[in-house]
Amino acid sequence: MNIFPSPQQKLDPFNFYAMMRLSNPIAYDEKNNVWGVFRYYDVQSILGDYTHFSSEPVYPQQSRQSQKPSRPTAFSRPSLLKSDPPYHRVLRGVIASGFTPMAIAQLEPRIEDVANYLVDRVIKNGKMDLIRDMAYPLPVTVIAELLGVPVEDRNIFQVWADRLVSSGGEDRSEQSESTKTLITIQSEMDEYFGPIIDKRSKDPQQDLMSSLINAEADGTHLTKEEILAFCSLLLLAGHITTVNLIGNAVLSLLQYQEQLRILKADTSLSLIPYVVEETLRFRSPVQAVYRTTKEGAKVADQPIESGQGIISWLGSANHDEKVFPNPDKFDITRSPHGHSHVGFGHGIHFCLGAPLARLEGKIALKVILKRLKDLRFEYEEGSELVEGLPQNIKPLHSIFFHGVSSLPLKFG
Repeated sequence: MNIFPSPQQKLDPFNFYAMMRLSNPIAYDEKNNVWGVFRYYDVQSILGDYTHFSSEPVYPQQSRQSQKPSRPTAFSRPSLLKSDPPYHRVLRGVIASGFTPMAIAQLEPRIEDVANYLVDRVIKNGKMDLIRDMAYPLPVTVIAELLGVPVEDRNIFQVWADRLVSSGGEDRSEQSESTKTLITIQSEMDEYFGPIIDKRSKDPQQDLMSSLINAEADGTHLTKEEILAFCSLLLLAGHITTVNLIGNAVLSLLQYQEQLRILKADTSLSLIPYVVEETLRFRSPVQAVYRTTKEGAKVADQPIESGQGIISWLGSANHDEKVFPNPDKFDITRSPHGHSHVGFGHGIHFCLGAPLARLEGKIALKVILKRLKDLRFEYEEGSELVEGLPQNIKPLHSIFFHGVSSLPLKFG
């Protein structure tokens, strides 16, 4: 059974998710030897149970002729995303000591400066591509400044990010093109960040890279490999997620004009945090996460063999009608009703960068709404809106990420 939305469903996979929750909430995809899980409580259970659903990569079997393990697959070096306790607990503790909420909060004035600068560049034109002109450059500038690397290198980061998104294919084997691309990107990142880490080790600066080098928890410091892995993770989770959060928020507000009117009527813009949370639920920037089952794994009453892959569909869980009333409505006044969305995951792998993504999303929306009047889609005259969206909007070609590659806008 196919457990993936079709290319035609990428921009609006919610009917597909609803069908799967109703008829095949725990489905096996024979072609890819992977399970798909679609209901909220099942997804939450998997994400919270690292003893049966592992985040660690599965390494190829060791050959009889060699005592050395085969080369691990792309992005399989230990990292926050690719590890289980007790190692994950130690690693997260060290990184968190150099990535504190207080440090993130202090970035607010600088993030607002960058957002206003980006608007300054386009406001006289009366139009912009939100992704190209705001959603992409804002988080990558912040990440570059955080790490202490040249901001002028952000184009390199964007190229890596684009290739990472497009490499999220269904085929996870070592010989697949997506895996080969990931290995190449990892090598390029190592060559870029490696010398910077060496330099900061000898000459620390006031940046996150130096903080990570000096960070300590229970007498443990990060190795160079672990810092390299975090740099890759920060680009992946900290950049791509925020790009899609900003893009999806504006896309949803323009698609559902009554919600935009509610937001504009709130002159204090106090509803902006609600817009961010509803976007994380309604159009989750990360649609799915991957786990590998261990012996004795079971989802609801369905036993699953050890070593099989399992995809937890966050995007479907966040539209579960048994948890969220009227789930397919984008509603910025929505009450949590005692339940939280899983847009940033759940359990020990809850996104460490969530405060930064939320802050960047709030600031971007505030600047856009304050400075760009009569904001609307730009599309060819004579073409019609389909369910509130112009036909020139194209979704990302990714399984795990949800967003658009371009979002042309006009404003007064």
